[in-house]
Amino acid sequence: MKRTTIIILACLLTSMAAMAQKGLNINRLFDGRFKKSTGATEIIVTGYQAREIGLVIYHSLSVTDKNQAELVESLVVKDGVQAVDKEVEFRNGQLYYGFYTMKKNKGDNRYIFYLNQNLARKSPKNVVTLIYMEGPADSERIKKLIRK
Repeated sequence: MKRTTIIILACLLTSMAAMAQKGLNINRLFDGRFKKSTGATEIIVTGYQAREIGLVIYHSLSVTDKNQAELVESLVVKDGVQAVDKEVEFRNGQLYYGFYTMKKNKGDNRYIFYLNQNLARKSPKNVVTLIYMEGPADSERIKKLIRK
């Protein structure tokens, strides 16, 4: 019985995380395709841990495969067009950094953060990171959280 409850809870959290990005192009990336992929890391934080940082959902994806990285960048750029506020930096024609404030969802703020560490000037790494965050936290709190 306990195992069944855990499985149901895990399914609910996963479906809640998937619904959070609904209406965004990046939602395609959070369909579970990277869970068993080598060179990719997906993290979902909900519940108490998310509320502790002013969020309802924190969903991140880091990829090292060049083709996957290109897909992530293209979808982030598409969503960025609809952002209500954004800070972006391009290097060599590629998106290096992006912090996007999206339209609210049911009263919660929504943010997309993107970083292509391949383009870093100091200590470049073969990693592209995408983070989707949703909750009551304002953009300044989110930026402080990202800097940690």
